[in-house]
Amino acid sequence: MQQYNKQKFTTISDVHQYLDSVPMFQKQGLSAARFGLEGITALCEAIGNPQLKTEFIHVAGTNGKGSVCNLLHAVYKQAGYKTGLYTSPHLHRFSERFVVNGDEIRDDELLGFFKLHGDAVVSLQPTFFEISTAIAYWFFAEMNVDLAIVETGLGGRLDATNIIRPLLSVISSIGLDHTDVLGETIGEIAAEKAGIIKYEVPVVVGHLSDEALNVVINVAETKKAPLIRSSDLRPDWDSGRITLYENGKPQTYVTGFHQPVQRLNVAMARCVVKQLNRIFAVGEESFCKGLMNISANGAYKARFEKISSENEWYFDGAHNPEAFGHALELCNKLAGGRKKILVFSLMRDKLRQDLLSMLSTFDELYYFESNLNRAALYQEVSALIPETKRLNIEGWSAFHTRISSETPFILFSGSLYFYSRVVNLLHNSA
Repeated sequence: MQQYNKQKFTTISDVHQYLDSVPMFQKQGLSAARFGLEGITALCEAIGNPQLKTEFIHVAGTNGKGSVCNLLHAVYKQAGYKTGLYTSPHLHRFSERFVVNGDEIRDDELLGFFKLHGDAVVSLQPTFFEISTAIAYWFFAEMNVDLAIVETGLGGRLDATNIIRPLLSVISSIGLDHTDVLGETIGEIAAEKAGIIKYEVPVVVGHLSDEALNVVINVAETKKAPLIRSSDLRPDWDSGRITLYENGKPQTYVTGFHQPVQRLNVAMARCVVKQLNRIFAVGEESFCKGLMNISANGAYKARFEKISSENEWYFDGAHNPEAFGHALELCNKLAGGRKKILVFSLMRDKLRQDLLSMLSTFDELYYFESNLNRAALYQEVSALIPETKRLNIEGWSAFHTRISSETPFILFSGSLYFYSRVVNLLHNSA
């Protein structure tokens, strides 16, 4: 029997102290990542291969994958299934990554994992994402979920989540992001994302460029995986009403979404539900109620979320040209003739000219420098956009006082890791 190094996990504080000691890609970048399946395979073998005990839907993509995952979780929960959801990164708490029927993993459950398997974790020295992925698979097996929705971390082919054989795969979109890891062209990135496609397992694809779609089609054909195009539903948008055309007949869903881009995500979710209906039946009422429940506040957390009850201030985690383009389109529509202010924070690998060139439509630009190792410095940003002003914690109070009196339209954006900082600053200013 394999022997592991010992480390005591007696309280939840021991768990968080250990997790804080493990380098995170979100903070340190590539030095904290490991692209390959050897580490997660060894860890899951050590804890009993829990990924073999659950049915999965596996979702990859440059943008939209988190939204699709949340939609599917809401719909299958509404239909009466015990449904798991694994997403990343977390915005406030590590436990946000692991959800069953809307409830995050409890502290005692997380501690239970480390009491059982902490020695194996410490000895095998997995990455932060490998640890969280193993916890997700273990948690879903322990909770005996009917179906779990799993979002990839980075890419697909070598992503730690990619040791499952799902009932169905989803590729939401493919754009130029993480080019230092996934490739410098759409075709190269598409090949990495398409790595989640399994032999004879159906794959639903979102709105892809011809270059990306051709790559995905070739992979699907090689693996004899049926390919379903959500674009065939011709998703349309009209002020929160999303119309899909099934068998040529329009079906309109009333939602609380603000973002026109959500029509694409709803179309993908609809395709998934139809494809799996023989295994996990979802009635029309459950689908409609699931959509309404997830969109009741008009946004997901950090996805064009209105973060002020009194003012038109929004947060959107857009951090690449495609996502920011969608956010900018909505900004222009909602702002009308008001002054538009952007407060943004970026990781250094997102300093792309095609993204930065979009910022010129704002009347004022403020850069908030993060303390993460991956974060771009103000000097790096201002060298590319000289009109950008610096904003930090020390200057926040004066900034907040001014914008509260002027009531402009404000978008906070650039990174999901910026979300908790903004929310905390606004809460402390209230």
